Amino acid sequence: MKQPTTKTIPTHAPSSLARPRMVMLGSLLALAAAAALLATQAQAQTAQPAAAASAPAAVAKYDSKDLERAFKFMDKNGDGKVSRDEASNFRGVSKHFDEADLNKDNFLSREEFDNAMNQSRQP
Repeated sequence: MKQPTTKTIPTHAPSSLARPRMVMLGSLLALAAAAALLATQAQAQTAQPAAAASAPAAVAKYDSKDLERAFKFMDKNGDGKVSRDEASNFRGVSKHFDEADLNKDNFLSREEFDNAMNQSRQP
């Protein structure tokens, strides 16, 4: 009599699934960064009435865990900042790198990245 065979269930996703997830995350980062920086430009060009400028605006922010994950994904060498070279793989970030780099040190700090991303979420 033939013994039934047992199959082992993998505990991690096959490597064939990891690549599409990375591409999707990269696309999300590029789109979000582009939207953030474009919104910043549009907001700077629009004159706000004094009453609207003094009223606190409700800002829908990206979740800090998502921003942290995206930043770490871009920070390939793990030094806590994103260089222009590291950003070159993300079209939206690369295109608006200079606008997001507020202190002009040719790196995006986590704070600069978060600020740029959260500005894109303002109404």
